[in-house]
Amino acid sequence: MSTIDKQRVAAVRKLEQLGYTFAAGDWMHPTNGAAPAPAITDALHGLLVRRADDLEGCTEGSDEERELTAITDAIEAYEAIRWPTGKVAGGKG
Repeated sequence: MSTIDKQRVAAVRKLEQLGYTFAAGDWMHPTNGAAPAPAITDALHGLLVRRADDLEGCTEGSDEERELTAITDAIEAYEAIRWPTGKVAGGKG
């Protein structure tokens, strides 16, 4: 199993531990009323951003390009929920 596969498995386990479920092609918020844990999800976001940076400039049509597309979709979906106004508290943006 490659490093990226191990990272994916660990990320899925962590999301499930946080109470998220995967249904209809997307991760759903915990149904137990628990608030998301930003410190943990922000850390996962950081890992995805670093992996996307590593994949930047990959060959068109490659497995890496498909992975980059999936990661980019996940990053954008997370950021839309985490920072709905597009701004980070205390940040510049």
